[in-house]
Amino acid sequence: MTGYEARTFRATIGRRLREHRLKAGLTQEEVAWQIGVSQGSMSHYEQGRIEIPLGVLIAACRILRVAPATIVPGLGDAYDVEAAQAS
Repeated sequence: MTGYEARTFRATIGRRLREHRLKAGLTQEEVAWQIGVSQGSMSHYEQGRIEIPLGVLIAACRILRVAPATIVPGLGDAYDVEAAQAS
């Protein structure tokens, strides 16, 4: 994965986390507190500045009541499923 691809991957995860957090009506601080990270870290995850550790991602998904596949690109995207079926 190139640097650009890694940044895009992190940004997509962050955008999806933010969307689901807002749908749940929660603040960054509320989610951060529940998963044991700082609000600043949560902000960085949502902005795609830093990679979210797997355990933190899973904890956030539990709180937001979404499957990790809905957050992580390639683990359930319709585009990826269609591409896999074509090969």
